[in-house]
Amino acid sequence: MGEFAEFIEEDIENVQRVIGEVMQEDLDVEFMVHAKAETVAESAENTDVEEEEIVKTLVFIADEPVAVLCPGDTSVSEEKLEELVDGEPRMANPSEVREATGYYVGGVSPFDLEIRVLMEESLLQQEEVKPAAGSRVVGVRIDPEDLKEVSGAETADVSR
Repeated sequence: MGEFAEFIEEDIENVQRVIGEVMQEDLDVEFMVHAKAETVAESAENTDVEEEEIVKTLVFIADEPVAVLCPGDTSVSEEKLEELVDGEPRMANPSEVREATGYYVGGVSPFDLEIRVLMEESLLQQEEVKPAAGSRVVGVRIDPEDLKEVSGAETADVSR
């Protein structure tokens, strides 16, 4: 319980940020509080959400930062990403992620980002997806079309 309290205390402003965005956009979502997970497999086990429904919001640095929404059961192809951005993309370090998004690594949410967002097109085949809700212990179930719209994402084939 102590670890959960630490995470939620550290992340509460970001969770409130996501709640605000959801309310402003009048989205039909379900928030989920879950155990902290170090891997997608642990997250799937802790939440009863399939790995391909989990959305990893990964931040890359090219000429500008870009967030990539990627299914949990795959990874981003930097070769495909390079065709979509200016410059050679590399994974952002934790401080760059925080600076570009305001979120902590592990709790990066696709909501309320002020950087370009790309969404792996295969996510749209899911009935529901679960990105982080601004915390490493809170997620949100959402229709992928709603996620695309609220995040302003461009869809593309960016995974391996």
